[in-house]
Amino acid sequence: MGLFGLSRKEKDTWAPIVIQGIKPDMQVDDALLKNATESYICQHIRILEESARLVLESKNNKTREDRYELALQHFSALSKIRKYADKNQKKRIVDAQDYFMIMNEYYKHPERIRNQEKQKLKRQKRDSFWESYGTLEILDDIR
Repeated sequence: MGLFGLSRKEKDTWAPIVIQGIKPDMQVDDALLKNATESYICQHIRILEESARLVLESKNNKTREDRYELALQHFSALSKIRKYADKNQKKRIVDAQDYFMIMNEYYKHPERIRNQEKQKLKRQKRDSFWESYGTLEILDDIR
């Protein structure tokens, strides 16, 4: 950043990412650039989260593969703009990318995730059994 705002070089790098059809050395207002960045981030986050949700929920393998690729593209787009985002936008980007990483883990390793869920269910059943058993023991002692 320059002394009085963004440097010319930063603007020239930033503007083509968020504004379609902008030409090099074209004057861009800071407010326009910030608004375009907000719109760009919102759009990519929305598509990334929707695609990740479809990858996790869809039973159709073709849909899952296509949406995984789309999510990967939007993850990359958000990574490029993250440098120019403000604090609030960066937090939203990180949250969306974390959601992508969770989806990615599930998509790449579904058997391990299912095994973890089975183990969790077994633990819950065992804990429930011992809790019930302990309650019965207490009732027997009372009688």
